[in-house]
Amino acid sequence: MRLKLGFGNQCLLALVFGLIIGHYLPTSVVNTYISPFGKAFLKLLQLIIVPLTFSTIVASFSKLENISMVKQLGFKTIFWFILTALIASSIGVIVGVVIAPGTNLIQNSLSGYTPRTIPSISETLIDMLPGNLIQEVANGKIIPIILFAIFFGIALTSLHEKGNTVKAFFSEFSETMFKITRVIIRMSPIGIFALIAEVGNSYGIETLIPLAKFIIAIYLACILQLIVYGILITVFAKKNPFKFFKEFYPAMVTAFTTSSSLGTLPVTLETLVDRVKVKKQVAGFVAPLGATMKMDGCGAIYPAIVCVLTANLFHIPLSLQHYLIIIITASIATIGTAGVPGTASIMATLVLTSVGLPLNGLAMIIGIDKIIDMMRTTTNVTGSGTVSVLVNKDFELK
Repeated sequence: MRLKLGFGNQCLLALVFGLIIGHYLPTSVVNTYISPFGKAFLKLLQLIIVPLTFSTIVASFSKLENISMVKQLGFKTIFWFILTALIASSIGVIVGVVIAPGTNLIQNSLSGYTPRTIPSISETLIDMLPGNLIQEVANGKIIPIILFAIFFGIALTSLHEKGNTVKAFFSEFSETMFKITRVIIRMSPIGIFALIAEVGNSYGIETLIPLAKFIIAIYLACILQLIVYGILITVFAKKNPFKFFKEFYPAMVTAFTTSSSLGTLPVTLETLVDRVKVKKQVAGFVAPLGATMKMDGCGAIYPAIVCVLTANLFHIPLSLQHYLIIIITASIATIGTAGVPGTASIMATLVLTSVGLPLNGLAMIIGIDKIIDMMRTTTNVTGSGTVSVLVNKDFELK
């Protein structure tokens, strides 16, 4: 009798075996024979991000009946983005206070660290606006592409019957991109195995022990946020949360392995439409936006716990007012720094500055950033999936 594994289980097994095999194989073997498969998989995902995102957003908007539905879709999405970000930053503060990372660390190797420069609000907004689209694509900027796709989709929707030919073209183009995406995503177990083997090979126990409390705090806070997502799906979407996680976890495993919300976007879209059964027009709007703006792990939980770690490291007491500032700033920053490279460190720098904490605390955790980024990204992507389900439920009621 032949054992048949589902796609999700294949991804999960690839993750487990990759970690184990990568840990025990020599570095030269991993770098020469395994890592190239992971890099090739990432390049294939990068190949389809722009055409898939653009065509899906335009096709999604063209299927909406009128502009009022577009406004409603946007409002509900942003509402859930902000609400879940507030919950995530609150969880980050609470977990940070309880676990108290940084109390067992010695202030060393802090000199010479230069934190990321925080762009001004005007710089961020201008950087998000579409300019030369070909140049934006070449520079890997996805927010301008998303904004242009939204403008294009709204204009196409307002044309009504006059735009039927263009609507049909983008609908078929989107279907073609989904077909290509499905073929590439079938290679996920191989890509996941190769990428995670490199991680297993790079990090030993001796690297993680000094910052164990910080790592535990990040993972615990992210797990609690995932539980919150389950509760929201149960209460507001009337959907079994275990069923949702079972359907969605191929995207979660890919996010954990790649540490990239944007790189996971093709898998997120395919998983939401084919497995979770979210409407294409909802998934096509929420998921691309969430890949750049839904940063519950990187922008809410992480900066909050970094603030607590830094305060403990430098013996700086934090008041209730400080904690409230951390929660509010981190929640706003998740949307305000969308599209900026190095989002997690930018957001951490922004929140540390808002409460007057020294930026040097970030130097202590740079070495293990990949380990925590895996869980942060998983939380980001699952948050996008959750909001897609919540928004989709409202549209089902119509």
